[in-house]
Amino acid sequence: MDDRATRLETLQQSIRACTRCVDAGFIPVANPVVRGSLGMRGMLIGQAPGPRAEHTQTPWSGPSGKLLRSWFARAGLDPERFLDDWYFAALTRCFPGKAAHGPGDRVPSRAEQALCRPHLDAEIALVQPPVIVTLGRHAADTFVPGARKISLRDLVGSVGSVDLGYGMVPIVPLPHPSGVGRWLNDPANRALVERAMDDLGGILAKRAQA
Repeated sequence: MDDRATRLETLQQSIRACTRCVDAGFIPVANPVVRGSLGMRGMLIGQAPGPRAEHTQTPWSGPSGKLLRSWFARAGLDPERFLDDWYFAALTRCFPGKAAHGPGDRVPSRAEQALCRPHLDAEIALVQPPVIVTLGRHAADTFVPGARKISLRDLVGSVGSVDLGYGMVPIVPLPHPSGVGRWLNDPANRALVERAMDDLGGILAKRAQA
């Protein structure tokens, strides 16, 4: 454990110093967001940090984070311990900027995701999260087998499983908790989120009893 902790600290320092996407011309400034340690209850993987997280270095500190905490409360988790209980990761680690058209943030390109992917793979290998929660379509497509072929409605409320090299790991897909999209306006979709959080609560309770 001590060796893994040391290696994780070194990795996180490397991520914070990363300028790959700036060097490639994708973003003007690098300000990677990293938070977490070994022994967390699980790992959350989103698309990319938002503008608030970029400045505060605290993930999910805005309105989306408030909604996300309410979801996790349904799973029996203390919202006040949200930042202390979970490892926070993303497909890319720097704020990608606002979308060129319409509200919301720009979706990082596949090239940007490829530049950042080694960081995420290394974190997973060291942290070895017992459960992974994906947030949004792109994170689900990356980790849930066959996700690209099915709708978000068919993904949310289901639990996948994937071999990450240290055993089979449950994957719980969630939508992005953003007010920009309209997906959560549908009561049926909100019910799927509730089902997903009930499943997550069951996974965590079973692990606690093991």
